[in-house]
Amino acid sequence: MTKFPQNPATSWIIRTKNEEKWLGRVLESLFMQGRLDFEIIFVDSGSTDHTLEIVKSFPVRKTINISPKNFNYSAALNKGIKESWGDYVGIISGHSLPVSRTWYQEAMENFRDANVAAVTGNYHSLPDGAYEEKLGDLFFNLKELKKQHNCKWMTNTNAIIRKNLWRQYPFDESLPECEDYDWACEMIARGYDVVKDPAFNVYHSHGGIGRPTYQQRIKKWKKICKMIDKKVRPSK
Repeated sequence: MTKFPQNPATSWIIRTKNEEKWLGRVLESLFMQGRLDFEIIFVDSGSTDHTLEIVKSFPVRKTINISPKNFNYSAALNKGIKESWGDYVGIISGHSLPVSRTWYQEAMENFRDANVAAVTGNYHSLPDGAYEEKLGDLFFNLKELKKQHNCKWMTNTNAIIRKNLWRQYPFDESLPECEDYDWACEMIARGYDVVKDPAFNVYHSHGGIGRPTYQQRIKKWKKICKMIDKKVRPSK
C-alpha cells in the first residue's frame, strides 16, 4: 500500500460534502503529479453519497468529520490545518481538477521568494458547469495568461499558503464565505505577495448538478467582500 510521507512539504486540505462526481479524478490528478511530497487531509461535513468510500481508496492520512448543521468554510479549513504536518498548506476543492502534472511543482517554485505568502490560480469550467460559466470560458481575460502579483483575489478552490503565516492569521471564522479574499488582503497589507500563477489553474465550476451557479452566488460574495474591505489592516 502506498504510504503518505512522514515529513511532507505540503498538506492538502480538502473540504467535502457529497463530492463523488469529481473527487476520484481530483485525487488521481494529485497522485499523478511530478512532485509527491505531500499529505492529504479531508474535512467532511456529512457526505451521504460515495465520497468517503472514494477517500478510503487513496493514501489519505486523516479524515475529520464535522457536523453540517453549523458548517463554516473558515472553521473547516482551520480544523484541517491544525492537524497538518506540512510547512505549506494546499487548499483545493473536491471538484477542482489540476491542469497539468507539473501543476503543484510549478506553484511551489513561487515560494523561492521568501516574500510570497500564497499562490493561487484561475479556474475554467468543468464539463458539468453552468452554461454561463462555459460562455465565460469563451471570453476569458487575457490577463489570466500572465502571472499576477499582489493579487487579493486568492481563491480556495486552488491555493497554497505558508502555514507559519496562517498561524499568525488563521482564516476568519466570523465570515460566512470569502475567507480566501480576506486572508489575501491581510497578507498584502502586511507587505507579502500573493501570486496568481496561470500554471496553477484548475478546471472548476461553481454551478452544475446540485451546486448554485456563479451568478446565483456573486451578489452575496460582493456584499461580504465590501464588509471585508472595511477592516483595518494590518490586523492585530
